[in-house]
Amino acid sequence: MLRHHMAVITRDSRLKREIQRLTAATGSTADFAADASGLSCDSAVDLAILDARTGDPDPRVHAATPGDSAFILLLDEQRFLDKLDVLGDDRVASLMCYSGAFDEDEFIASATKALRGTVFGLPKYFPWGVTTYTMVVHNYEEKNRAIEGIVRYGHAAGVRGPVRDRIQVVADELMMNALYHAPTDADGNERFRDKTVKELAQLPSVPPIEVQYGASGRYFGVSVRDGGGSLTRQRLVEHLRRARNATTVDDTAPESRRGLGLITVFRSVSKLVFNLDPGHSTEVIGLFDMDPSGKVKGGARSVHVFRSRPEPEQEEAVADEETPAVSLRPSQRGLLALAAALVAVVAALAVAVARRGEPAASLQPEFGRDPAAAAADAAGAAVAATPVVVLSPEPADARITVGGRPVHAGTPIPIGGDEAVVVTMEAAGYQAFEAQIERSAIPGAVTIQVPLSPQPLARRTLRSR
Repeated sequence: MLRHHMAVITRDSRLKREIQRLTAATGSTADFAADASGLSCDSAVDLAILDARTGDPDPRVHAATPGDSAFILLLDEQRFLDKLDVLGDDRVASLMCYSGAFDEDEFIASATKALRGTVFGLPKYFPWGVTTYTMVVHNYEEKNRAIEGIVRYGHAAGVRGPVRDRIQVVADELMMNALYHAPTDADGNERFRDKTVKELAQLPSVPPIEVQYGASGRYFGVSVRDGGGSLTRQRLVEHLRRARNATTVDDTAPESRRGLGLITVFRSVSKLVFNLDPGHSTEVIGLFDMDPSGKVKGGARSVHVFRSRPEPEQEEAVADEETPAVSLRPSQRGLLALAAALVAVVAALAVAVARRGEPAASLQPEFGRDPAAAAADAAGAAVAATPVVVLSPEPADARITVGGRPVHAGTPIPIGGDEAVVVTMEAAGYQAFEAQIERSAIPGAVTIQVPLSPQPLARRTLRSR
């Protein structure tokens, strides 16, 4: 079922047709109007798409839409930089340049993320089937090896030299920020703010980050995700404003250098995405145009800011009304899955213990290798001070919660405190899985693979999407 509703404000007939072709792909219906007065009151608006290429959006749209609805603004390239400030509005998710044709993959990903609140992950910006690689990075040395692997992969993927140079700079900026600027203390201050780069490079381990990369032939993507979530929308907009206005990046005053890395990132990527879960995680994604014609433009032409939120429970249409709802407690098959997961933990721990004291293995994956195996090797190659778990469910799109909060598959999750953490996994057509993870049982970094058990055919339910 199409369970979301869009309002599209534009006078451009071609734009209407472009969006109309894509609404069903986002699980949505849409109303089209020339201005706010033409909006229908029959359906609540979840997402408003505003054509702001020739003028500011109609202010009546805000009053005519619910307070929790999101906005995507379509802008002319000449007005794009002037409108970065509107990202300070919590309801604005995306600013996108439109010059007569959509980047359909970007639009579908942006609209779906704004509607559903499931925001993390580089693969959302690639077509199905594109292989992406994941690494867990704990320190400066691993950062350098990760960048080397990304650049080598870019060469193998056919990325031109100037674009590879920009990829290298952006990957370094994002990883440095996630490793050393994102971690904060109890008062919200940067933990490593007083250390020089040389001192940072000598730290054996800091809170781990997740790095993903891949190429679709059209775009090369790099994402970096931390486990702190210290970046707020307000700070982000301040940095973007400086990126727009700065003429140089060589200020030496400590306060003036805050956010200068983002200036470099903003000028180097084609598309820039921020996924925020305040207090828990921040992910920054840079996409680079791989256009082989040599006409690649540097500088972001779309900026997105999404906030993670749990998707509300949806009503289910039960195929057999007499069949009772499936219990969340694991069945006999669920217990077998749990046993398999525990075996995977023991095996991963054995690898971690065996490698304790050995040099960390290279983080760059072998091309064509299963990315899950590469992530597992990266996790087992270094044992962090804080135990870290990487959850890998099957099916891969299972909904995961850790301690009641939704998390993304493949994300490094620090396990702190003395109390056990409850992990749940659910997917349509599969039995729900629940287990507990205790800090004392995780001495380092491990990957837990959990194959969910299919529900008996008679008990499966139909879930609207």
